[in-house]
Amino acid sequence: MYHFLAFLCGAILAVMIQWNGGLSAQVGVYHAALYIHIVGAVFAALVLVVKRKPFALAGRVPLWMYLGGAIGVLTTLFNNLAFSHISLTSIVALGLFAQLVFSWLIDSFGWFGMERRGQKDLSILGTLLSVAGIALMLENPTSDGWGFVLISLGAGITVVLSRIVNAHLSQRIGTLQGALVNHLVGLPFCLLLALAITEASASQPFISGSFRLWIWCGGILGVVTVAMCNVIVPKLPAYQLSLFMFCGQLFCGMMLDVFGGGMLNKREFGAGILVAAGIAVSQVAKICRERKHCTGI
Repeated sequence: MYHFLAFLCGAILAVMIQWNGGLSAQVGVYHAALYIHIVGAVFAALVLVVKRKPFALAGRVPLWMYLGGAIGVLTTLFNNLAFSHISLTSIVALGLFAQLVFSWLIDSFGWFGMERRGQKDLSILGTLLSVAGIALMLENPTSDGWGFVLISLGAGITVVLSRIVNAHLSQRIGTLQGALVNHLVGLPFCLLLALAITEASASQPFISGSFRLWIWCGGILGVVTVAMCNVIVPKLPAYQLSLFMFCGQLFCGMMLDVFGGGMLNKREFGAGILVAAGIAVSQVAKICRERKHCTGI
């Protein structure tokens, strides 16, 4: 069940990225991030009011548990810095690679208060297939782009960190409450970026014919994905969560491109097949090991 939820969360994330991309094209990346956090915070607050769920910050909670939103803003900043120097496909691949390595370390050593999990669920063949899929997406950076390769790797690390920090907080104050705090904490950082960085917007968001309501709703999907991750993170190894979310995001993204009139990216499709095959092999190997253990073989 939680594996399917992770895949679904990745698919919702793909829709959110498309909507947020449309908003960024109109108002600029950093102004879009500001509006997304405002919409998300308002939506989460309204849901809490409608469901009559209390909101109160828990006492004796370490400060770092409130920093998930700030770490999420770092992810946006890192990706934007790398965007004009290396390809988007490479940014996605490098981010996933960093997520997998960092997740593996967290699972192995139990960092950040997470459950220490052995790597018996991994299979060598499954891991190699997934890594091959990531490698297929990589493209050679320009001569001045190698530093931004490291920045993209940093973006992948911050994705995992934000996910874990938010999950820890949600266990203390509640799932929706945690999603609200995530957006509220990220809001002032987005405001500072929007004020500090001058952006040339592609068009004005409210001129006739250019307003599209759905691209302003990315913050709502952001609350949904954060809330879902808050539930899933304690239940799945971080390594598996990253892989399943990536598959959901990649395949939903390709479907959106195709049905939106675009062309299917054969490289991304092949990469997705390899990563999915790696997951399937690992899951089959895990089931076989469990059966042997149960039967005493």
